[in-house]
Amino acid sequence: MKKNSWLSLTLLFVTYFILGWKLSEFDVPSHLTWFLAVTAVFVLSISLSFPLKDIKRLIVRWLSSDAGAFISIIVGAFLAVVVLTWMHIFVTGLVLISAGILARLDIQMFGHQRWRTFGILMAVSMTGLGLGGGIEFLARTGQLVLP
Repeated sequence: MKKNSWLSLTLLFVTYFILGWKLSEFDVPSHLTWFLAVTAVFVLSISLSFPLKDIKRLIVRWLSSDAGAFISIIVGAFLAVVVLTWMHIFVTGLVLISAGILARLDIQMFGHQRWRTFGILMAVSMTGLGLGGGIEFLARTGQLVLP
């Protein structure tokens, strides 16, 4: 890897480490929280590694109809309210996406193929998420294994 890509991968690792550390603050059962976090990491890595080429054509076709434009306005207004209401969650997601995009761009500049990019993004993200959660669990309970 180039020297510059290590910086972006370190940033990606640290952001997911912090997410793993902070997952215990939610009032949701831990198995559901971790399932959603791992699913989000997988979906983000897939979407960054294999971008859709025809997304512009789909969006233009969707917005060209009256029903599509109306539904988009309603959904956009709803999402704006959700973003403003849960700003802390939105900002966390935005930081994770930004770090992933930066890492993907650095990996792409190095010339890796899509599957290798996916593997690197998944490995770094899951390692950070797991270590953050594991160290937080160890600090909170003092146990090395789950009861």
